Amino acid sequence: MSPATKQRILGYDALKAIAAFLVVLYHVGMVDFGYQEGVYYYPTLVQELWLFCACGVPLFFMVNGALTVRRNYDLKKTLNKSARLVLIGAFWGLVVMCLYALRDHNLSSFAPQRIGFYWFLFSLALIYVVNYVMGRLPHWCRWAAVLGLLIFPFASNLAWDIVILLEPSTTLPCWRHGAFTLYGLVYLYLGDYLGRNAVYSKWLPVVCAIAGLLLLSMEAIAVVNHTHVQFEGGNYCFPTYGALLLSMAIFMIVKGWKTKNRLMTTLITFLGNNALGIYIFHLILMIVAGACFPCLYDMEAHPVVAILMAIVYTLASAALSELIRRSRVNFLLKL
Repeated sequence: MSPATKQRILGYDALKAIAAFLVVLYHVGMVDFGYQEGVYYYPTLVQELWLFCACGVPLFFMVNGALTVRRNYDLKKTLNKSARLVLIGAFWGLVVMCLYALRDHNLSSFAPQRIGFYWFLFSLALIYVVNYVMGRLPHWCRWAAVLGLLIFPFASNLAWDIVILLEPSTTLPCWRHGAFTLYGLVYLYLGDYLGRNAVYSKWLPVVCAIAGLLLLSMEAIAVVNHTHVQFEGGNYCFPTYGALLLSMAIFMIVKGWKTKNRLMTTLITFLGNNALGIYIFHLILMIVAGACFPCLYDMEAHPVVAILMAIVYTLASAALSELIRRSRVNFLLKL
């Protein structure tokens, strides 16, 4: 095992790999979640499995919190990290815009809003700055911010779910990632707390997982019967208690994971080390694959096929990231 591998925390690399795969799986989609027009919707088994995709983005925030919150970066380093994330997101967003225009042979596809595909990088940049400010305030301010965010948007989304579950025709606001991203602070500080505290009941992850799935299922029932649009287990979920509890369960189970299998260690370290690259490049590879095989946009694949495709995209994106990191253009992942 190389010195670089020894210095890494394998559990956190595994969490990064899981988070990256769940994000890719969510974007692959292409499976039948069971929605039928005019029929009251209840989640299928496939829907339940895909609800785990709600943990992809939260787990990224939680691992970042476990690794960065206590480092006390100075202002210059914080601004540098944030600026790099913004530049990386803007650059690869521009690449995505160009690819869409080439694929569609239409300049109208060169749309600035496509840069928003990398919204997570911009949100993380903002949250790094907010965390720097929080670090200069009394420690209780962090938990006051968490409490405030657990009330809004988390509690407000739960109230929205309950109201439209009882009366689907009611119109109330739902705070998705596009409208409100500071909820990431909750996951950031929760990751820091759980990363430093290993003393909790062995049943806590189980209880959190069950409660999280139940709440996400309730959200799926409410949203589908309210909007008459298939709930995929992604954008609506991030600032909700269901995603929070399920992400906590995964984090607690995996963070201390270890293995003596050298091949597994190498693979997990490779994926964890290229998690940012997976997040960036899987969208690009999907656009290219869709241009070469247009049927990929319209097909409804068997869930096993979709999972296999997500694995292929994940490994291919990690390999592309590793190649760039080892090349003369590695600045494209550092900027």
